[in-house]
Amino acid sequence: MKKTLVPLLVVCVAVGLLAAEALSWHLEGDGVQIAVSPRTFVLDGPCPCVTVHTNLRLDAVDRSTIELSGVPASSTFADSRGNLVAKFAPAAIAEIVAPPKATLTLTGLLGDGTEFAGSDTISVK
Repeated sequence: MKKTLVPLLVVCVAVGLLAAEALSWHLEGDGVQIAVSPRTFVLDGPCPCVTVHTNLRLDAVDRSTIELSGVPASSTFADSRGNLVAKFAPAAIAEIVAPPKATLTLTGLLGDGTEFAGSDTISVK
């Protein structure tokens, strides 16, 4: 049993590190950083939601002010790091994007009233 447990543990750790790296390359640096998912928005395809991950602490944000290029968030919550994650209705996003690319900007207010903004560019098909 020990012989299979160690390789399995190594694989799980490697997969976790790769997943963290895939997200973190969008969330490094100074200022507000965002990562929009899906990376490719298909206008006529099924998409349950558009998700935006940020480097902002959820408890520092006025959640009622969160918008993505003018579209209000349908829900907000914290990720495992305590950072803001916002979800948006795909139909509303489809109305504001066009092929081949779209730059989406997340805006809102911090709890002290300070405005923030962060942008990400995605492919649109």
